[in-house]
Amino acid sequence: MEIKLKFLITFLSGEQTEQEIAVPADERYAFDVQAKALMQTMLSQYASIGILRKGPTPDNPNHNYYKLVLPSNISTVECELPSIVIASEAEVSKIVLD
Repeated sequence: MEIKLKFLITFLSGEQTEQEIAVPADERYAFDVQAKALMQTMLSQYASIGILRKGPTPDNPNHNYYKLVLPSNISTVECELPSIVIASEAEVSKIVLD
């Protein structure tokens, strides 16, 4: 199982971008605790470092282009924690009330 988080980053210019991160889950710890810890780690990185963007971009078509967006240019960072699906709809029997 892996933990996937998506971050919606809004810049002061109004531009928005999504960043997704996925890491393997450790079976020794609760999934929600690991997801929260990963989210907090990423949010602290956005607050202290910013975001590193890799080209190509509309401004620069070079694939080896990197741009560090500093925290002062980031307006907000949003993330919604995932939930775990234990069984699919087909695996759960339906209860019919008379």
